[in-house]
Amino acid sequence: MINEIKAIVQNYLNNAKLCNVMTGVVENGGIRISEKIVIPIELIKGNLMDYTSTGDKVRLIRNHGGKEFYIIEIIDKNFLIKGSTVTLSREGNLYEYKVEDVVK
Repeated sequence: MINEIKAIVQNYLNNAKLCNVMTGVVENGGIRISEKIVIPIELIKGNLMDYTSTGDKVRLIRNHGGKEFYIIEIIDKNFLIKGSTVTLSREGNLYEYKVEDVVK
């Protein structure tokens, strides 16, 4: 009897889909996570949404039940932050600039 209860609980936890990490691509109106599924923009939370653009690949966390999604990473996108150094090349010369102010 106890083994059956353990099996039921284990099956429930395996199928409950508590929290899940997934990847997707930003599109107009949402994030595509598969050929058939696009998460509507209304379900996306987090401040990284302000920095995404169409075509960006993102990593998401889906909460229990799939009613909210949080962007935790924009994959392969470089950001400029205060204090970082940017190196630019022009006509064979390298120029280094320190980022002092960042305007959104």
